Amino acid sequence: MNILICSVGRRVQLMNYFKKELNKINGKVIAVDCDPTAPALYHADLFEVVPRIDHSEYISVIKHLCKKYDINGILTLIDPELTLLTSYKNEFERDGVQVIVSDKKVIDICYDKYLTYQFLQDNELPSVPTYIDLELVFQELNEGRLKFPLVVKPQKGSASIGVQKITNINDLKAFWETHPGYIVQPFMDTNEYCVECYIDLLTHNNTSQFSKRKFNMRGGETDKSIVVRDAALNQITKKLIESLKPIGPVDIDFFKTADGYKISEINPRFGGGYPYAYEMGNNFIENIINNLKGIPNIPVKEYLGEYEEGEIMVRYDHFAIL
Repeated sequence: MNILICSVGRRVQLMNYFKKELNKINGKVIAVDCDPTAPALYHADLFEVVPRIDHSEYISVIKHLCKKYDINGILTLIDPELTLLTSYKNEFERDGVQVIVSDKKVIDICYDKYLTYQFLQDNELPSVPTYIDLELVFQELNEGRLKFPLVVKPQKGSASIGVQKITNINDLKAFWETHPGYIVQPFMDTNEYCVECYIDLLTHNNTSQFSKRKFNMRGGETDKSIVVRDAALNQITKKLIESLKPIGPVDIDFFKTADGYKISEINPRFGGGYPYAYEMGNNFIENIINNLKGIPNIPVKEYLGEYEEGEIMVRYDHFAIL
């Protein structure tokens, strides 16, 4: 069995885990990226440098590699490519390649932060207030339902790129005039949590779940976090999964407020902090391998997961000479 992972970037540890699990069954992980210096390329069994995902021949190149390496499943590690792969899902699957990506409707909701907010509101799920109408923001400020500081971020974006903190009306007006396609949210000065799940490709049940509290962030990724088990957090996660119906790995961010947990973002892919979940026994890769063999995974008992609270993860940088 061989799995192709696209846009691998710096996700070295994830490549190591895929390599370890696939090598157990005489399989291989093949990594691709448009950057020949992407570190994770050099930790896969095999790798190829490919065009950028917006290149007209990109999908043709990926299809060729699927045939070349006898690929059983394909996934990506970046948000923009989720939309691309889900659009070609039927074509890949006609060639016998399972696309480990949620359906287009799910990807569209998750990639657009305002659509995410609308979906959460429509399904009575707690969410961070999100605005695309500046006049409504001014009204909320005047009536005391919003206050500075605020956060502006791209409506469609990832990895905290373009996120800025705004502290007054004049700066907000000036920013809005020169940055189309942004949203406004309240600045959440509170603890941030993350729940990672694996939703079975065959049964659509949640078969693995892991929760943590983040306490140090850098460049949009978690540097330090601690394991938690919280029934309230798990119940919100359960309702979200049942309403959204994603498949494969899902990474969900929350803020904990005086009114309870608020869903911040939904990432239908492997999150940057997944290695923590793997080390605590949440083996999404084994789940993927089972599904590609046609074997369903056992659902999570009461969405709690099987791990102990209190373990702390710290991340650090390493280097390689190419």
